[in-house]
Amino acid sequence: MEHKLKIFESSESKNRDPADTKRFEASLRALAKVGIHVQRIKCSSISEIDEEEDAFEIVSEKGLSALPIAEYGKVAISVGKYPDDQTLANFLDVPNGTLSVDKQLGPNINDLGPAYNCQRQA
Repeated sequence: MEHKLKIFESSESKNRDPADTKRFEASLRALAKVGIHVQRIKCSSISEIDEEEDAFEIVSEKGLSALPIAEYGKVAISVGKYPDDQTLANFLDVPNGTLSVDKQLGPNINDLGPAYNCQRQA
């Protein structure tokens, strides 16, 4: 199974903010109930991160203290903290009512109507 969202974390990063870790783990349980699974990768060294991941570059520069890092499609979307429910809902297309917030993105470009004509008037 390919995971769209990966979390690179360490024991230290999990213990840094226990309330945030507890909140994030509750969110992961809610996601699992609707069939959305997040890959968690426990890192004790940079060698456990694929060099193609954004996390590798970030940890190379900042060290393991940059964890946790959330990646969506190998692009970092959260560094130094777990992603909040809004980020999870938006990136994972979570069904409404699953998390503490619902998906909230800008309007679809097709719903905006015709483009405004910006021609200069003489």
